[in-house]
Amino acid sequence: MEWLDEFPTMERQGLRDLKKAIDLGFRDFSRAYGDGIEGFFEPLLYFLVWLDKLLVNTPWPVIIVGLAALAWIGSRSWYVVAGTIACFLVIGYFGMWEDTMATLAIISVATLLCIAVGIPLGILMARSERVQSAITPVLDVMQTIPSFVYLIPIIMLLGIGQGTGFVGGLYLRHAAHSTFDKSRYPAGGSGSPGGCRGVWGK
Repeated sequence: MEWLDEFPTMERQGLRDLKKAIDLGFRDFSRAYGDGIEGFFEPLLYFLVWLDKLLVNTPWPVIIVGLAALAWIGSRSWYVVAGTIACFLVIGYFGMWEDTMATLAIISVATLLCIAVGIPLGILMARSERVQSAITPVLDVMQTIPSFVYLIPIIMLLGIGQGTGFVGGLYLRHAAHSTFDKSRYPAGGSGSPGGCRGVWGK
């Protein structure tokens, strides 16, 4: 009756064999599909690199004026505009301008991709109960997983670089939207399709 007093555990040799099998399986998967995954992200990475070079090579006063204009369009508040200008002036003064432009490029491309995929998907979920019932559980599970867990397999497949940062930017956009969405809709992340129903009359 020892099993009642002590929880049965896997033997160390069996655990080592299991870890080795998982590592070998992932290695085989990376070798078989790694090039295909990189090829899938390649057009986005080309656009990302182009936008990064554009932001870095553009004179900094032009960038600041453009960001201030976007801040004004989004907020209609001179306080937000002044805060935006001050923040980017401080960033440049501390010598982090190029790193900031690289981050801005990653977030911009990730946001555009999220808009391009998310809006049609949200409209489709609003129009189809079947699609909504299929996608909502996936989104709910994604919201419970810690942010950077998604980066572990991406790092193993793509390595550390702009591609991994781009995927991280995608998830941050998703997490930010989920937080905003839950603050408006107490029912949780599925509130957006409900909002779409009102817009589209469904």
